[in-house]
Amino acid sequence: MDTTGVSFISRKLIVTFVTTILVAMVMSLLNVDMTIYGQGNHFVGWTFLFFLYAGAVILVYGNIISIGVESLQRKYFTRHKWLYIVILGIFGALFGIFFDELSLSIFSFFTAIFFASLDLWLMKNSYKTKQLFFLILSPFLILFCLWLFLQIASPPVPPFTQEDAVSFATSGEGTMISEFPKEIGTWTGTIGDYEVKRETSVISIDDEEYVVTFTEEWRKGYISGSSLTSYIVDRNSMTINESEGNSPPYYDSQNNYLKSSEEN
Repeated sequence: MDTTGVSFISRKLIVTFVTTILVAMVMSLLNVDMTIYGQGNHFVGWTFLFFLYAGAVILVYGNIISIGVESLQRKYFTRHKWLYIVILGIFGALFGIFFDELSLSIFSFFTAIFFASLDLWLMKNSYKTKQLFFLILSPFLILFCLWLFLQIASPPVPPFTQEDAVSFATSGEGTMISEFPKEIGTWTGTIGDYEVKRETSVISIDDEEYVVTFTEEWRKGYISGSSLTSYIVDRNSMTINESEGNSPPYYDSQNNYLKSSEEN
């Protein structure tokens, strides 16, 4: 076995990378919710997360064990290469047993078996450039194919409607907007001595993009006023579009409305 120079380090790093990303994809597939839309994107996200955790374990624990066993094999059982696979598989299972998790033990066993088998294959083919290139590229191809399949198989994204835009815009708590109707329509009532009218309206400006407008009018005798605030809302964001008028007089310095009573 070649344990010298860059070839040895490169071999271990390649085996670690390929094993980690394949293991991460398997774990991701077991955690993707198959009832949601955008399953492919969720799959890639889970894969990245598991890649970080599994990669740390394989890089440290897996390589320490593999280097140690490889050194012993060079001294005591060079001809019995299968022992390298068996011993790594046992240590992989021990990792799960240490955490008292049977499923983790089984999964770690097969991960270690794959790691060792790939490592032995690379020892024989480390100078075959085409095979090495395909080995490194293949996990990315598998990842792309699985992402594409899951995206196509996902339920269709539901349309983002005017009602959804209003619901998104009024979802916050503790703001002036939270006092407006959470559906398209008008609220009238009294706040202190003021007669108040609040209206929530929405218009479409593009495909699944809307302007949601909050209009407030108040009156007490000869005193009256109004304010208007609108937002551009799409499926993922809400940005201010227009704001005019004065702050209602019944909105105190602590940003709290006086108690209101509904008329209709």
